[in-house]
Amino acid sequence: MKRSDCLQILSTLVDGEMLTVTSQSGRTGGPWRRINKAAANFPGLNLGLCVPFALGMALAFPDRKVIALDSDGSLLLDTSSLVTVADADARNLVILVFDNQAYARMGPTATARGADIEKIAQGAGIPSTETVRSLEAFEPTVRRVLESQGPSVVVAKVETEAERGDSAATRRSGRSGRDLYVEAVQGLPDHWGIRGRSLTRG
Repeated sequence: MKRSDCLQILSTLVDGEMLTVTSQSGRTGGPWRRINKAAANFPGLNLGLCVPFALGMALAFPDRKVIALDSDGSLLLDTSSLVTVADADARNLVILVFDNQAYARMGPTATARGADIEKIAQGAGIPSTETVRSLEAFEPTVRRVLESQGPSVVVAKVETEAERGDSAATRRSGRSGRDLYVEAVQGLPDHWGIRGRSLTRG
C-alpha cells in the first residue's frame, strides 16, 4: 500500500479536537500538511523527535487524542522513547509508523533486514500494537485505536518511494507551519494560558 493513500484515509478519521505531529519526511509531513483540514499539526520534527514530542503533547492535553505520524528511519533512531511512552501510559497517544524500509537518501533501514517495530514496541511495554499491510486493514485499525485508550502503536508497511523535496515546514503566506501550530494550540480552550485566565476571572 502507498503512504499517500494511508494519509488520505487518516484525514477522514481525524477531527478538530485532535493534535498531530509529523517527522521530517517529504512523504509524510508535506502531504499531511496539505490534506489535513481538521487537526492542528506540528510539522517536520527531526529524526528521533516525533514520538517524544507527541508524548509531551499528549501529557499536556490529556483530554485530546494526539497522533504521532512517524517513519521507520526516524523511530529507529530513538526506540528508547517507546519505553518512556509505556512508562508515561498516555492513554490518548497513538503512534502511527510508516515503515517503507528505507531512509530518504541513506539506503535501507533495519526493518529491511528483519527488525520489527511492533515487537520492539511490545518489548517496551506498550499494550496496544499492530502491523497492517493493506488499506483494507489500515482504515478499521486506525479507526479503532483512535476510538480506544492507548498508548497504541500501529506500524503501516508501505511501499518504498523516492523522497520528495517537500518540507513540512514550508512557509505559507509568509508563516511557518510551526507558527501556525503554536497559534492553534494557544487557542485551545484547555491550553494552560486560557485556563489560567479563566481561573483569574473566577
